[in-house]
Amino acid sequence: MKIPPEFELEALLKKGSDFPPPKRPRTRKCDLYSGPNHFRHVDDHVQKVTAVNHRSFRGLLWHLLFCDKNIKSDLEKVRAIYRWTAATGGVKQCFENNPSANTAEEYVTKFQLGRVSHAQILQLLCIYAGLHCKIVTGYAKGKSFRPGDVCSDKKFNHCWNAVYFESNWFLLDAKWGAINGNNNTSECSEFYFLTDPEQLQFSHWADEPRWQLVDRPIAVNEFENYPFVKPHFFSVGLNFISNVKCVIETKRGQVKWDIGVTHPAKFSYRLVCSNTGSDKINGVLLKNFIFHEVQNGRATFTLRSPAPGEYFLKIFAKSLHERNGHTGYTRMLEVLEYKVLIHKACIEDDPLPSCWDTTWGPGQRTDKFCLFPLQNRGLITTEERTVDIEINKTRPVNILCRLCRNGWKDSKLQECIEIEDNDTKSFLTVTLPYAGEYGLEIYGCLPNRKESGFHHVCQYLINCSWRGENVTNEDLEKYLETAEIEDTVFESKEPKTRKTNSSENFQLPVINMDESSLPEPSPRAPDWFQSSPSIGWTLELDDHVKSVCEKTYRRFDTLLWDLVFSKNIQKDVIKARILFQWLATMKPQNLTFDSVDIGSPEETLRGLQTQRTTYAMAYNTLCKYSGLVSKIIFGVAKGMDYKPGNTFTPGSNHHTWNAVLLNGVWELVDTRFARRPILTGATGGSNMQYEMDDHFFMTNPQKFIYTHFPDESKWQMLDPLVSMETFCNMPVMTPHFFALGMDLLSHKLAYVHSSGKAIIELRYPKSKRLHLTFSVLGDNGAEEIDGVKLVRYAMLEANNGKVTFRLRLPLKGKYAFIVYAKEDNPNKTDNMFAQVCEYQIEQDDVLVPKPCPYPPCAYQSWGPGIAFYQFNMFTETVSAHIKTQNGMAKFQIDTPKPMQFRTRLVQYHETSDFEGYVTHKIQGLATMFTITAPSKGEFGLEIYAKDPDTESKKMRHVAQYLILCEEDIQTVQLPKLPSGFLGLQPMLVKFGVSTITHSDPVIHTDSNFLEIRFGTSQNMRFTTSLFETETKTEYSEYVFIQSETNVITLLVCLPKTGFFTFCVHGNLLTDNSQQIPGLFNYLIHCKEKKVDAIPYPKQYGFWKEGCSMIEPLAIKPILETKVVPFKVRIPRATTVAVVVNNDWTPLNHTEGGLWEGEIHIEPAVQGGTKTVLVASFGDDQSKYATLLEYNL
Repeated sequence: MKIPPEFELEALLKKGSDFPPPKRPRTRKCDLYSGPNHFRHVDDHVQKVTAVNHRSFRGLLWHLLFCDKNIKSDLEKVRAIYRWTAATGGVKQCFENNPSANTAEEYVTKFQLGRVSHAQILQLLCIYAGLHCKIVTGYAKGKSFRPGDVCSDKKFNHCWNAVYFESNWFLLDAKWGAINGNNNTSECSEFYFLTDPEQLQFSHWADEPRWQLVDRPIAVNEFENYPFVKPHFFSVGLNFISNVKCVIETKRGQVKWDIGVTHPAKFSYRLVCSNTGSDKINGVLLKNFIFHEVQNGRATFTLRSPAPGEYFLKIFAKSLHERNGHTGYTRMLEVLEYKVLIHKACIEDDPLPSCWDTTWGPGQRTDKFCLFPLQNRGLITTEERTVDIEINKTRPVNILCRLCRNGWKDSKLQECIEIEDNDTKSFLTVTLPYAGEYGLEIYGCLPNRKESGFHHVCQYLINCSWRGENVTNEDLEKYLETAEIEDTVFESKEPKTRKTNSSENFQLPVINMDESSLPEPSPRAPDWFQSSPSIGWTLELDDHVKSVCEKTYRRFDTLLWDLVFSKNIQKDVIKARILFQWLATMKPQNLTFDSVDIGSPEETLRGLQTQRTTYAMAYNTLCKYSGLVSKIIFGVAKGMDYKPGNTFTPGSNHHTWNAVLLNGVWELVDTRFARRPILTGATGGSNMQYEMDDHFFMTNPQKFIYTHFPDESKWQMLDPLVSMETFCNMPVMTPHFFALGMDLLSHKLAYVHSSGKAIIELRYPKSKRLHLTFSVLGDNGAEEIDGVKLVRYAMLEANNGKVTFRLRLPLKGKYAFIVYAKEDNPNKTDNMFAQVCEYQIEQDDVLVPKPCPYPPCAYQSWGPGIAFYQFNMFTETVSAHIKTQNGMAKFQIDTPKPMQFRTRLVQYHETSDFEGYVTHKIQGLATMFTITAPSKGEFGLEIYAKDPDTESKKMRHVAQYLILCEEDIQTVQLPKLPSGFLGLQPMLVKFGVSTITHSDPVIHTDSNFLEIRFGTSQNMRFTTSLFETETKTEYSEYVFIQSETNVITLLVCLPKTGFFTFCVHGNLLTDNSQQIPGLFNYLIHCKEKKVDAIPYPKQYGFWKEGCSMIEPLAIKPILETKVVPFKVRIPRATTVAVVVNNDWTPLNHTEGGLWEGEIHIEPAVQGGTKTVLVASFGDDQSKYATLLEYNL
């Protein structure tokens, strides 16, 4: 860009002007401009500036602020500076060459390297823009701030700007305006641009009170006590009515506060424990202790006391007033966070009934269904047994209700509801069984949309104090989910063939072991992938053990009779498995033995409640009285908190497990490690359940040694033996690792030493399809370095039973590398990622040059993915690394049926996609992908696919490749286009259309004339649009459509050189919907203009239904009378004529099916000469349709 020689930086500086004193602005942000669209031309200009490298600071300043004549006012200049600063910091190099020392260029470069703040660079640009600008220093509540924190910590230090124009000081923060450091200017935060001081003071505190720009400056302790407000709070239109503090404190009982709502809004919230981050307490969701309703411009929150302690309450909201133009709905975003201090719980504070919504009372959904309840508050308090609710309706709506109460049966409570429903009113009568709190949910369904089912429209909290005198315990027990009867004993029925029963004649067998006669433990044959032997376990036995777990027992012999001997079990291995499952899943509180003698089995099992007994001791006791031989093994074990390389000090990690003799072989069992707690239901305590981990029953010693190290080496049952040092240095491997059949390949020990690059390999069965992912943590637990996730410096590739991890970490030090996996099983509802192993990476050196993160692709896994194989695709390019040759790479994917594909090419240094550098050509069932590297470096290629025969519009990620270009290449810079824009569109395949001549969507041509042909299997109507890509100028008159049988030819004659966007649309002739979906989009790069470009005639609808022109395709302007021969093919026409300025000349129909004739065209005296081709298609010769129109 050429800079005027008179443009000098010195002349831009303000000289001699006084610095205005800080005052509260008299103009608010909303008075300056109505919204971001006001600055669309400025923002578009800044986006172009950020994409260009400049030779000097002078060139940058000219391009940014002075070359665009539309940027005139101070407001527009401030906007341009703010957007450029927010978009550029720490992201993109600005200058072509390295700057000299002590120059403005060096200052800007330091800013882009993160060594100069956003506030400093914004001040510099404002000074050269002729604006007064001040750097304001103080504290700010950033991401790391939590309500209740003290801001004196250095991590809360921050600086921002005040800029003076239009006789007012305005505040802005370009640092916080840069969302996630993204240089995509469309994603800069609007909130921090010219923010009103009254709003900014909730997050920013200036240490100079006058620069707070408010009438009453606040002290730092008052700032700390303000609620932790997020920008979305003001976007939704909220304000504070009460409780303007960040800490909500209750010494006993409930606390209530209101938030003002100026526009319709929807709220949600999340309450978590401050120390654990858990949103549950004793199995109950903490949000169930909050009552919330919105009425009369107030959002009311009432907090009950769950338990003494500290909590964090996050409130989310979304506007119901505005809609997002892209998605059709607004997102629920965080608006506010409080710290909650509960000093003493109130015993009356039970959780609210578990209903569907978090908001009580009528609201947006009732209005949507045209329902207007007379009861407009969410809380109904009554002393009567019966509650009546009347709902007015302005349209027919079917009503359905659900009554619920914690711990009560929904099915019984449904009997308490009566509904009288008609087209204009609904009458609900709820007859409550007893005093307490109930939740009443109301669902609605439109009669004409019954297929969509019932939708939740509102809910009420009913607080009833009625206590009927005639209500008995038996009446209430019908409603309770579990009847709490003291000391209930469940006796198991004995088999009919036995005459003894468990309580009278059953005698416990006792094994008297002769230690000398027992076999010694011996090593097993090494077979890592050997599956556990089948023991004959059935679902009937599984259900039997579960039923015993639910019962309460007073006697040990009754327990053992029910558990083992009532089933007449003969096989020892089945007995061992029954005892293992019962002990791993039972509830110790169900063991209420009448008498507990010293040394008795009752004492051993009851000791589980007080932890005086280990699970190994309990299992040993159960085996002893079940006729099994068992031993207790002492040693150390790696628990959940163990990390690679930890050493075992005396007394630490001490553990016991069992060896049980089955079929003459010692098998290893650990019921304690197999016991996994799970929470069920809405309340904790007695509803705590346990599930069993099968891995720790009859575990292969080769796998058992990774977690258990016995004191007596013989119980390793390995040859050779493993030393304690080796045991400590083994990778941490979870049961999930072995359940998936995985194995270690490259590194058998936990420590991986790296000199810049590390490769870790694991093995898994080829018959399984696994989803894998991983995490990388620094020595201090950090997930990021310099704002970049550490996982971005690693990649994984899984193929043919081997998974390979490649790491190139950016700094020396220690890192934790954790692998997670799950099996591809869509039928499992709880199929979630689980940790499988963990390594310790010790990086001694860093690659030179310093490594960049891998390209920011959608998935961590590279190469063909799970969906690739689910679609039964095939490729010979199974490696995730593809190197270019001469800047290009090609590979092929075969599919069992035609598929729709979409690609995305990304690079770490660029935040936008490289549209147009990847093309794919479909030939039958083979798709050839061609990648042109934009430059030297690494690029991530994502491939998405969809079966066109399915109704789903979602494209599935099928593969991901790393494209390596190690060559210095010269590539034509393509214009930026939306991702997925180029190439074939979904309807192309559906309509059976195929490309004949130009399959690649990017066309580089040395001529300005193109002939593009498509094949069709059905009668089609095509239309096109042609635009110059940069200016968006339309040139559709330079495209002519020729239709023949099963072939559509598009003649394109470009009027000049450059880039053009060419869009092809089409639909079936039989489709009368007036919709013409896209078929194929091209980017045409015309390098040279070789032929004169004359506009083609305008083409009307009938022309596109199978017509073609032999001559003339175009007519040049004439200066004298000229005879123009016409030859045209028009199927189904009965009469054809050419009309020149109202003079009709009919054409003759030849035997070859053509219409021919010679037309005399005279030069026009005034204006242009209009020449029109018309045709009649029926018996009525008075009706003609216009096909073509030439304008000369």
